[in-house]
Amino acid sequence: MDIRNEITAHDIERFHTKALEFSSAARSLVLSMLVAGFEVKRKPDNSFVTSVDLRVEDHLRGLIHLHFPDHGIIGEEYPPANPQAAYQWIMDPIDGTEDFVQHLPTFGSILALHYRGEPVVGVIDHPVLDMRVSAAFGRGAHYNSRRVTLTDLDPSAIDGTERVMLPARANFIKYRDDGRLFDTLTRAHPNHRIFRTCFTHTCATIGTADATVDYGNPIWDFAASRILIEEAGGKFTVVRTWDVPSLGWVYGSVFGKPTLVDRLVRYFKKER
Repeated sequence: MDIRNEITAHDIERFHTKALEFSSAARSLVLSMLVAGFEVKRKPDNSFVTSVDLRVEDHLRGLIHLHFPDHGIIGEEYPPANPQAAYQWIMDPIDGTEDFVQHLPTFGSILALHYRGEPVVGVIDHPVLDMRVSAAFGRGAHYNSRRVTLTDLDPSAIDGTERVMLPARANFIKYRDDGRLFDTLTRAHPNHRIFRTCFTHTCATIGTADATVDYGNPIWDFAASRILIEEAGGKFTVVRTWDVPSLGWVYGSVFGKPTLVDRLVRYFKKER
């Protein structure tokens, strides 16, 4: 039995509605701070953090605590709140901060609600692109206001021309891989695109990418992705996990149209 069936239909609808409201509030704040200007700093791991990351996460935490005071919160920029709660809101206020700093529009804001570790609601919003994908358990996935349904590929038609999205080669090298797996994937699927943001997750959800491989992500980077993909009719498979000091668990995953996902997962099994 799927543990998410314990949640009433009314509550799922209420959570989804609030997640969209929270996402809209985050979008407004991001766009206003883009115009007003923002500060940029480096974290100890040399990655970027901006005043927008901090302000948006702080604002979202306040909204969640106001409406759901018994729920927990996990975010990239601040320590967890109420970590023992059954319901956990998980967020990345600006996914792709480096893109954001460089004024590339492919950054996004990620927000999800999990119940006992299972995703219930997910939203990825791209404020500058005016793109938003959302999903709720048992209610399908939507791109802006349009219902999204992925059409699977014919296995006999998979010939390397499929649109596969990948992270940078550096992601593979950083987490116990010498780059051979990345090289194998790019050779097998020459019609690939390389991004390092949740834009690839959005593309897999709406079908503009046939599948996405992401590698070396903490929970907040893909908290919304499984519910988005599965509710759209796709498949989401975790292929790697690592426990990284000071960061926690990070994951490698493959998701999108089921037949191609199964094909891509085989490369990871061969490399074990």
